[in-house]
Amino acid sequence: MKTERNPMKSKILLAAPLLVGCFIASGIVVASLDVGSGRIRSDISPSSETSQKNSALRSLALALSSGKEAMHPFRGSPSEKDPHKDRLNPPIAGMDCYLDRITTHVSCFSSLIHTEEESVTLFTWLIDELQAALPSDTWIGTRKEPGMGTASIRSYTYEDQNSYASIDIDIIAGTEPSGQNFYMVAIFAWPA
Repeated sequence: MKTERNPMKSKILLAAPLLVGCFIASGIVVASLDVGSGRIRSDISPSSETSQKNSALRSLALALSSGKEAMHPFRGSPSEKDPHKDRLNPPIAGMDCYLDRITTHVSCFSSLIHTEEESVTLFTWLIDELQAALPSDTWIGTRKEPGMGTASIRSYTYEDQNSYASIDIDIIAGTEPSGQNFYMVAIFAWPA
């Protein structure tokens, strides 16, 4: 079952820059970082909401470990962008998250980030949040080398040792039509 996930992740990582290009072209993307000051907006990492987010991440991890059927309560409103996806409910702050109706995987994307340093800050923050939220007796985190032929420049994977559910966090790099580099942090999660 685990080998089925890697081809899907590769396809998603290859499609992510195309999706981002569509966001750029349509003007939908709103930066999640205050690029001028280098600060993360307060809606991404407010310290007052950490325990609430840990609870949401823990609930998601437990559902992922329990299998596809346990993911149904996380289905939110239908996606306006993709007829095969629903918004993740509860959402992860600062991320656009969706639950695929067919494969039942979760995909989350940050808004565009204009420096690698800022993307690393968000990436590291998400890893720390997951580390705090996931049950350490079964979920193991590992830094992974990005796959060849993907847009991912940094990757970290958490896997449940009992069910083989997994959560991947990636930094995806690309270039805007203007030639400016951009980065995006993505989360992909697969149930057992």
